[in-house]
Formats: sequence, structure tokens, C-alpha cells
Amino acid sequence: MADSMHLSVISYEGELFSEDVTFVKVFSQEGELGIFPDHTALVSLIEDTDVVYDFKNGDSHSFYVASGIISVSNNRFVIMTDEMLFYDDLNEKVEKASLTDNKESYQKARSYEKQLVYRKNIIQSEAKLRVIDNH
Repeated sequence: MADSMHLSVISYEGELFSEDVTFVKVFSQEGELGIFPDHTALVSLIEDTDVVYDFKNGDSHSFYVASGIISVSNNRFVIMTDEMLFYDDLNEKVEKASLTDNKESYQKARSYEKQLVYRKNIIQSEAKLRVIDNH
């Protein structure tokens, strides 16, 4: 049984992140997934999620991914995405203000389409704030 797996994030620009980790947590369309080494093969869509990962020494870190596809196979966890943000790329005040504004706008929205837009913005801000909180 392996004690680690390789986590990589790739985009059309190339590889954005590459580390050996012992655990990855991500929200997929199937719900929250916790992946350890030797996990069964898996492919899933992700959208507006924080990705939490642990190193062998127990340190836990996270980053934000807007949307993409995850693939787990042979102790490789690959995230294919167009947008990835680390803690240093995020601003807590901006995200809290965005969250508040979008929650208020969602409550006032009269059309389903506008509610969908505000809901997506709420989910994005919540995921980014989880990255900030995890730091």
C-alpha cells in the first residue's frame, strides 16, 4: 500500500502545481470527496471548490479551483482547470464583501436566472474564504 500520491494541476498553459501528498479533499458534482493513496479510479467534474491536501509531515494546505475535471488513477490525482488561486492570490475583505453583496442580491432577485448567477458567486466566495481560513 502506497503512503502518498501525486497531486498535479494542469491547464492549457501547462502544469500549475505538482506535489506528493497523503490526502486530497475536493467538492465534486457527486459531493465531497476525500481521496487517500491507492484510491480506486475516478473521473468527476468539479466547480468552484477549495482543494485541501496534506503532506507526509501532517501540514495541510489548500487552493481554489474555479471549475474543471478531476482524475484519480494509479496514485495520481490530476485536476484539469483554467483557474487556480493560492492563498496569496485572495483578499479576505474582498471575498467577504462579495459574499455579503451576493447574498443580499440573491434575496432580492426576481428571476431564476439572476438567482443562479448570485448563487454561483456565493459558492465561489465561500470556497475562496475556506482557502483563506485553512491557511
